[in-house]
Amino acid sequence: MVNAESYLFIDGYGETEQQAAIDAKQQLALRIYSKVDVKEMNTQSKVNNNISTSYELQSKITTLPIEIQYMDINRTTCEHSTCQYQFKIDKNKWFAFLKRDVAEYHNIVSDYLSVAGQQWRDLKRLEIIKSDLLKSEQSLIILSSLGASDLALLEDKQSRLLRRATQYENQFQISFRSSSDRFSSEVKTLLSASKVASSTGNITVYIKANMQKGKQGNHFVAKQTVLLQIFEANNLGVVVAQKQLSEMARSPNSIDSALKKARQKIIKTLKTHSIYSLLD
Repeated sequence: MVNAESYLFIDGYGETEQQAAIDAKQQLALRIYSKVDVKEMNTQSKVNNNISTSYELQSKITTLPIEIQYMDINRTTCEHSTCQYQFKIDKNKWFAFLKRDVAEYHNIVSDYLSVAGQQWRDLKRLEIIKSDLLKSEQSLIILSSLGASDLALLEDKQSRLLRRATQYENQFQISFRSSSDRFSSEVKTLLSASKVASSTGNITVYIKANMQKGKQGNHFVAKQTVLLQIFEANNLGVVVAQKQLSEMARSPNSIDSALKKARQKIIKTLKTHSIYSLLD
C-alpha cells in the first residue's frame, strides 16, 4: 500500500519520458522558488516627420537548480504525440539526501574556516566556501518550501557559517598594481573598486595589458590580452599564480574599432565575475 503523504506527485508533458521529466522538474522548480525580473523598454523613432512610439515588456524568470532524487513514473496518459507523465518522488528519501548534502557542505566549510589564513591558497579556498554555502542554502530553501521537518539546527548552522565566512572575507585585502599603459590602468581602476582592494594587501595583483592587431581580408582584427600576476606580501619576488584574459574582435571600419570591441568584452568579464573567480 502506497502512503500518498510520503510522496510528492508532479506532472510533466512531452513526447518521451525524458522530455516529460525535464518539464516536470522545471515546473517543480518554479513552485519552489522563482524570481521574476521585469524590464520595460520604450522606443521612439521618427520617419518623414512622423513620430512612432513602441513599448515592450521583457520578463525573465530565475529558478533554483534542482537535482531530484528518487523519482519514478506513477502513471502515463497519451493523446496523439504528447503524453502526460505523472511522477512520484519519495519525499522521505529525497529529504534525507538533501539534509546529508547540507551537513556535508557545512562540514567542509567548517574545516576550511578553522584553518583560514591570508595567503593565496586561502583566497582560493574562500571561493569554495562561498560556493558550498550557496549550495547548502539552495538545498535548505527546497527543504523548507516542500515542508520538510527538523530544519532548525541546519538553518542555525547555515546562518552561523555565513556570518563567519563574511567576517573572513572582510579580512582579505588585495593590492592592485599595473603597468603604465592606458588599458592596464583602466583595469586596475575597475578592480580597485572591489571591497577587498587595499593599498597594503596581503596579496598583490599586477596587471599588464598587451595587444595585437592586423587585417584579415576586408576586416581589421585586434586581440587584447590582460595578464594578472599574483604575488604574496611575504615574497613579492615570486609569482604564485597568474591568469590571462584574452579577447579578439573584428571590425570593417578600423583597428581602433576592433580594439574597442575586444576591450569591451574583457571589461564585461571583469564586471560580471567576482575577484575570486577571476583569479581562480
